[in-house]
Amino acid sequence: MLSEDDAVELLAYLVAAARIQMGEAAENAPKRLLTAAGRLAGMIAPQAADELLPLLTEIQRQAGDTAVQAGDPDAYAAQVDDLCRTVAEHLVTRLGLAENETV
Repeated sequence: MLSEDDAVELLAYLVAAARIQMGEAAENAPKRLLTAAGRLAGMIAPQAADELLPLLTEIQRQAGDTAVQAGDPDAYAAQVDDLCRTVAEHLVTRLGLAENETV
């Protein structure tokens, strides 16, 4: 699904972010991870199935939202928690793990 160039770009970002994080405040780490998730979502989107597009769009939207983080760390944590729930709900549906479904 990813081109080799896209994969290398993401790898380079992750490696550079790991190094940069050593000298930055700890609260920057979640933002860097969300930025990487947003980049990956953008790389996947052109070839993604229609069912996946809403999730990819939401990840990209929230990865780009720095206003909440800067002004209110508790609200930022709640936003990340919400995004985690969104991803988990997508996975439960995608993998057929809902309680009312037989596995």
